[in-house]
Amino acid sequence: MPDELTGQIEGIILKSIQEISGELVEFQIRHRGKTAVLEIIADRPGGITIGECAYINKKIDQSIEKKQWFGGDYVVEVSSPGLDRPLKTPKDFMRAMGKVVRFHLLQPVENKIEHAGEVSALEGNKVLIKKNENIIVIPLEIISKAVRVIE
Repeated sequence: MPDELTGQIEGIILKSIQEISGELVEFQIRHRGKTAVLEIIADRPGGITIGECAYINKKIDQSIEKKQWFGGDYVVEVSSPGLDRPLKTPKDFMRAMGKVVRFHLLQPVENKIEHAGEVSALEGNKVLIKKNENIIVIPLEIISKAVRVIE
């Protein structure tokens, strides 16, 4: 798919999400046979509701239908990040502020390659977590996997 078309689609997505004061977490275009599938993950402070996902889906679908970019062979899927989605970007860690996250590391920090703690800050390319009464600093580049701990 041409980058220009992808950019135009992303513009429509961003506009629709901004209507609910949300933000785009992830966007991909995949294919299932001849059908284009627009996979959109959106969020907003306090979490996004099913109704808001449906609203965004409808707005995007209406805009793309008018443009006739895919003929009739496309599907729009809007969802929330989900609690079990791996955290990857600084924005992901900002959204996890105050939440407990389990980190699997590529190299040890304080002699361990796995830590779990409450995300307390993001400073540059480092995540600060509170574990018991200690603050542990984890550089983003050594994180192999980070997921929220569901309590």
